[in-house]
Amino acid sequence: PDAGKFPAPSPAAPAPTITASEDALFNIAGRFDVVLSLTDGEGRPSTAVVESVEKIGDVGVGALRTTYAVRGAFHDPAGKRLFQFRLDASTYAGLSYVRLEPTIVVDASEGVMQSIGELRLSLRPHDAPEQGRLGGDPGWAGAVTAPVRLFQRDDQQYEIQQPESGAAGVITGGKSPGWAEMQDGPGNVAVALRSFWQQWPKAMAVSPEGLRVGLLPAFQEGDFGHMEPWYKYQYLFEGTNYRLRTGQARRWEVWVDLNGNGESLAKMADAPLVVTPDSAHGIASDVWGAISPAGTADMAAYDAWADNLFEGYQSSIAAQRDYGAMNWGDWFGEREVNWGNHEYDTTYQFLVQFARTGDPKYFYAADAAARHSSEVDTVHHVNEDLNAHFRPSETFPARPGLVHQHTVGHVSGFYPEDTIRTLFVERGIGNSDKPYLCLDPFNLGHIWTQGMTRQYFLTGDPFLRETVEMIGANLAQLVEDRVYKFMGHSHCGRTTGWTLIALSGAYEISLNPRYLAAMKTLVDDALAEQDPVCGGWLYSLPRGHCNCEKAKHVGMAGFITAVLVNGISQYYTLTGDARIPDAVKRAVTFLDRDTWHEEWKDWRYTSCPATGPTNQMGVVVMAHVNAVRMAEDPEQLRILQMAWNTKFARLVGATPSGLGQGKVFGMTMYGCPEAVGLLAGQGMLLPAP
Repeated sequence: PDAGKFPAPSPAAPAPTITASEDALFNIAGRFDVVLSLTDGEGRPSTAVVESVEKIGDVGVGALRTTYAVRGAFHDPAGKRLFQFRLDASTYAGLSYVRLEPTIVVDASEGVMQSIGELRLSLRPHDAPEQGRLGGDPGWAGAVTAPVRLFQRDDQQYEIQQPESGAAGVITGGKSPGWAEMQDGPGNVAVALRSFWQQWPKAMAVSPEGLRVGLLPAFQEGDFGHMEPWYKYQYLFEGTNYRLRTGQARRWEVWVDLNGNGESLAKMADAPLVVTPDSAHGIASDVWGAISPAGTADMAAYDAWADNLFEGYQSSIAAQRDYGAMNWGDWFGEREVNWGNHEYDTTYQFLVQFARTGDPKYFYAADAAARHSSEVDTVHHVNEDLNAHFRPSETFPARPGLVHQHTVGHVSGFYPEDTIRTLFVERGIGNSDKPYLCLDPFNLGHIWTQGMTRQYFLTGDPFLRETVEMIGANLAQLVEDRVYKFMGHSHCGRTTGWTLIALSGAYEISLNPRYLAAMKTLVDDALAEQDPVCGGWLYSLPRGHCNCEKAKHVGMAGFITAVLVNGISQYYTLTGDARIPDAVKRAVTFLDRDTWHEEWKDWRYTSCPATGPTNQMGVVVMAHVNAVRMAEDPEQLRILQMAWNTKFARLVGATPSGLGQGKVFGMTMYGCPEAVGLLAGQGMLLPAP
């Protein structure tokens, strides 16, 4: 948005004060009490019990920002603890804004599923409100004599309910901007919820008691029955309650302006100003790897293609209606029925483009994606019931820091396994009567932290750091236990390679030597199993990787070898371990001799010669980028050039269209900016077709 539309900081204007309140979590400027209210699954009001309060951030004279952090838990009427809440209130020097960040972490002591009737954030004025407004087209404005609520029923429709007017007084519209205003004695106050309609259902209300933001608003049974297919949307609702799985979290961003204009506040909340460094300077730090800034002659064709692919992703989100209270930030359609849970680290792919271009649209998409991954897909708490539900093995215990792969409902527990199995079989997913259901959180081939880590670096969001360190601690413990078998099987490149990359994100965010030590253990194990003669990792191939009947070929799927190479290369980036360049060079030489087909200008799928081409998979391209950067082998550079130019000629001629572009974006982008950047530096890019 245009910065000129928003108030500039005024040194003479002090930030709003945040003070304790006996009847609320805190008070803003002596005008409003802030209350976080929960109704449990039985319709009973719960009590928000405060356990700690502290000021964090810049504190004192001249502080640019001060954050008042409240921590506690909801308790039912009998005093039983339900789960954790957090509420941060940040003020900014010279501005009339207050940023409220309510959070719930479902750390219940028992039960797999937890039911919530309603969760709302309220601003209760000390002076009786006089006038109110609700944003929308159409909206509502009038005297505050009775509650008036805007209810965003889905991503395409809202209704403004005026109980005193009956059915005739219902106002309907499409996408609400998600703001409300109220005039009390001192003036006008506005409140706005970021990404309001995208996170349906949501509500905004004005009443004689103040302003209410429906984070998980009350609803009637059947309100969302029209949202199909059931396996995409209905997991969240049961009767008149929401269902969250133990271990999940959810956060919201609410802005308050004490000199309020709701319309401009909502625009600011949805598209905040972003500090953007010069792309060339940012990339020169080498944090982003072998990429080139956008805008040069060499990058012109690639820039247009990458932007087009992103717009295809965004169009797919809108066309598929990939929205909802627990869905926003993710993409749908993996195996037709699964939410993607950001396979291939969509967040990181967005941020690489942000680093290259400085365009904030990539930053906004990355922020939504990182928040989703850290809150919805990551396991923040495990109780005995959830542990039993997971059925962990003796080698891989269930504990916080697990991450769910792509699955129905983002995580398991919403539906019985038989229901999911029937769905998969009926739709022919897996071509088996016993398909892999993607329900457990123990698949190490689907854990990514680099995107969340870099989003933390760009925002300072403490929840992202907390989540990445929790994932890192879980993985480090798994390595330290020396019970789980990372190496020694045909899929070990995935389990070891992706774990190395995930641990690298945890190390970068904290510089905790524990994570680096775990990476060294994995690298030592991988190098010990690398064949000293051919340079590859040799295992009997499973069915699907080799369908030969007389005997199975030996080796590994090319993309799995590449993932292992990329993980080892990440360790080299952090440590400079002198063993790595030669090991990576030999591994990529094996990969090329084993699977490269000059006539295809592509690698085949596995070491089995009966398998077909792979369309220059991104992880394999990335393995060659890593090898060339370390060892500068001319043959590997030649193959990389041929594969990339062939791939790009195909991609640039195929406009992304249709649905399901989420996975397409992540898989396609992986390794692309690094390859084009390296080749541009070598003067080896072919002219755009």
